[in-house]
Amino acid sequence: MYNVTRIVHAAENATTETWDAAVASVTAAAEASGATRQIVSRTLPGVINGGDLIVHLQFSDEHSWEMASGALDGSFEHPAIERFHGVEYQSGTSGRSAIDTRNSVYRTLLLRVAPGTEPSSIEHFESDLLRMPALVSSIGAWRLSRVTTAVGPTPWTHVWEQEFTDHASLLGQYLDHPIHWGVVDRWFDPECTEVIVRDRVCHSFCALGTPILLGT
Repeated sequence: MYNVTRIVHAAENATTETWDAAVASVTAAAEASGATRQIVSRTLPGVINGGDLIVHLQFSDEHSWEMASGALDGSFEHPAIERFHGVEYQSGTSGRSAIDTRNSVYRTLLLRVAPGTEPSSIEHFESDLLRMPALVSSIGAWRLSRVTTAVGPTPWTHVWEQEFTDHASLLGQYLDHPIHWGVVDRWFDPECTEVIVRDRVCHSFCALGTPILLGT
């Protein structure tokens, strides 16, 4: 599965009407893209560098995306849209629990591992991330992937996605869990010797009606 994510930021002078029109235009482009699954949804409160709209599309292969890319990215050329950034990637390591994630929350974390990081450190970091779902009960599905193509000013290297049971659990149980602040945070903390993620991350999430992380 070839995945495409775009994080869209509204212009400061966008009105409710112009923003609604922009979202409608992007939605129409996504629906016409030929993607097998898609999300076009406004972000929820609490995102960090996470924009105002998440666009996530899944294609059968990279060629299918290439055929649709011009129209989709062209839909972001709207007066109500200030900018966008994002990633393209093949599906990585994924999993799903028995939790029902219909009417849940989709979260994506875009991050950049610093250039020159030892491969063994990257593998250890990825392993720590993949430990989280077994310990955080509100995670119903997850996927960790390496980026093929980054769009925008930050050359993202990884995408860490989850489906959470609800918004409160993402902001509470997940972020406050010992596996998060006691194990994973050291890779992001400049005061820790293990730090490998030095750039600002993109932590974005939105309401999800139907599960989107359905295997590779």
